[in-house]
Amino acid sequence: MSQHELLTNAVALTRAMAAAAAAGDWMEAARVAELRSPIIMQLQNDHDPATLQAARDIQALDASLMQTADAARVSLGKGFSEASARIDAASRYQQAARL
Repeated sequence: MSQHELLTNAVALTRAMAAAAAAGDWMEAARVAELRSPIIMQLQNDHDPATLQAARDIQALDASLMQTADAARVSLGKGFSEASARIDAASRYQQAARL
């Protein structure tokens, strides 16, 4: 596969990761990231302006994905903490109701 094809595939997979993340499908985003990783590793240093721009586009999408992932992690963590607190409250209620 040529460097151009590798780069085109990497950009397409990065966009697929972004679409999955936007939909909240983190399992799919992770799956696509695993597909993309070996392609990224095959890329060679190329000073062609189009190649450099595509690499910058990938980096920008990756940075955006990291911010989105961090915000989702915080939100999911908060939801998990709140759900755990409700479970504890229900458990305490059941224990008190038995007395």
